[in-house]
Amino acid sequence: MPEGVEGQNLTGFQALQLDFAAHIRNPELNPIPDGIEQRRMAIYVRLFYNNIDSFCSSRFKRAKAILGEEAWHRMMRDFVHRHQSKSPYFAQISEEFIAYLAMERSESTDPPYLLELCHYEWLPLYFDRMVGILPAYRPCSDPLGTKLKTSELSLVRRYVWPVHKIAEDFRPDEPPDSPTWALAFRNRADKVDIKLVDAFTANLVETLRTPITGLDAVQAVLGDSTKLDETRLEQLTSRLDDLVELDVLLIED
Repeated sequence: MPEGVEGQNLTGFQALQLDFAAHIRNPELNPIPDGIEQRRMAIYVRLFYNNIDSFCSSRFKRAKAILGEEAWHRMMRDFVHRHQSKSPYFAQISEEFIAYLAMERSESTDPPYLLELCHYEWLPLYFDRMVGILPAYRPCSDPLGTKLKTSELSLVRRYVWPVHKIAEDFRPDEPPDSPTWALAFRNRADKVDIKLVDAFTANLVETLRTPITGLDAVQAVLGDSTKLDETRLEQLTSRLDDLVELDVLLIED
């Protein structure tokens, strides 16, 4: 190739980039690329790792406290070394970390609830970043007879472990008999909240992803043959009212 042609060193430059990135991701396994000063390379390594560690430490505070500093940093180094991020955005590091725990992490000494706990700690950030605007509030005088739909800014999650309780002073060895149902959502004031609900409410919210009347949704969850007396109907009306007031359920035009 004639001297000076643009791109003639592209292959070599790409190789240098890969070596550079490999050393940053795991300096213990990958040598410093030729021609780069060790002191300068150490600065890149430190900044890269510290930024990721700082972001994850602030998001997964309970998980870090339970693991302890040494185990946490081993896991962070493994995350940086092993995981190939699908997103280039810094704000999605915690989401990438969840994917790493779910698909790539295989450390037998990890607490069995680590993935679920981290997912629970990540939910507020997920809803902070979620794009969407809710329609203007409309009062609902008859939620059983009104066609309702579940807000797109809501999520129901079933956890095997009691993630809302797990902390340094509560580290269960076995999951409880009943799962934990979490309803996470963002309301019209852009406030993010997570509420624990029962299985009925969780199924009701999921059923209303397809707009139908409140009564049809209730019967779909309970079974069409379920007899609903006046007391039970009042309870169900109150449950639907609460979900409407929380901006979890919306009136469908």
